[in-house]
Amino acid sequence: MALLIFGPVLLLAALAESTLGYRLDALGGGRVNLVLVLVAAWSLVRGAQAGMMAGLVGGLGLDLTSGTPFGLQTILLGLIGGATAMTGGTLSRGGLALLFGTAVLTTVAYHGVTVLVLRLLGWDFPGLMHFVNVVVPTIFFNALTMLFAAGFARRLDRALSSWRRLEFE
Repeated sequence: MALLIFGPVLLLAALAESTLGYRLDALGGGRVNLVLVLVAAWSLVRGAQAGMMAGLVGGLGLDLTSGTPFGLQTILLGLIGGATAMTGGTLSRGGLALLFGTAVLTTVAYHGVTVLVLRLLGWDFPGLMHFVNVVVPTIFFNALTMLFAAGFARRLDRALSSWRRLEFE
């Protein structure tokens, strides 16, 4: 049930990230990975299985709208969504350190694995310094966005759980 509501949110985020995201490159070279942040926040709120499913839906949305090889985003975000919750942290036990740490680790893993896979497939990249110049501001933007994404994920989870309680009564 939750994926029926959160899935369209992820697909809209993928569309926004693919169509409007490139316009934000001027902000220090980085941009917000909205789908990644939403998947990580959802995983912290709902657990590994829900995080993996959200990652698969969000990744599919990015695969349909991006120029990367089809399936790369789906697999990568599915793995990140499942692994984020398996680290042992949840939003009920963690605070800002958990949110910022999750944003940093997921951003580095996402971009690092993407570049590695694309290089293995023969794609050419400018170099390590360019990678760092893009990832560092992206980490900052993702960490700030994580605050809002976590609040959104919490509110949506509460709304869904209270609706489910009404359904059983």
